[in-house]
Amino acid sequence: MPEIARGNQTDTVSTGHGCDSTTTTDTCSAKVFVNGIGVVREGDTNTVHTVPSGAVCVPHTVALSTFSSKVFVEGLGIGRKGDGYGSEVITSGSAQAYAG
Repeated sequence: MPEIARGNQTDTVSTGHGCDSTTTTDTCSAKVFVNGIGVVREGDTNTVHTVPSGAVCVPHTVALSTFSSKVFVEGLGIGRKGDGYGSEVITSGSAQAYAG
């Protein structure tokens, strides 16, 4: 089972694009915590980072779009290592909490 992702810029995200190749998790639950940090849920966004747009880099953020179909927090699927914000993939999570 994959590690549960935590918000508040705790876990890393590989963007897979130029400008900023990595970012972090950001928005999360204010009610359910792992290691004292809110868990990332369906629709929560990652930290603002830049993406190429022509010859310049522009800021953007992405909502979590792949998540657990079995474990829910506040009615929303939770994010885990390997889940994604669109094509941007969570690359770390809690070593103490796992979810299917």
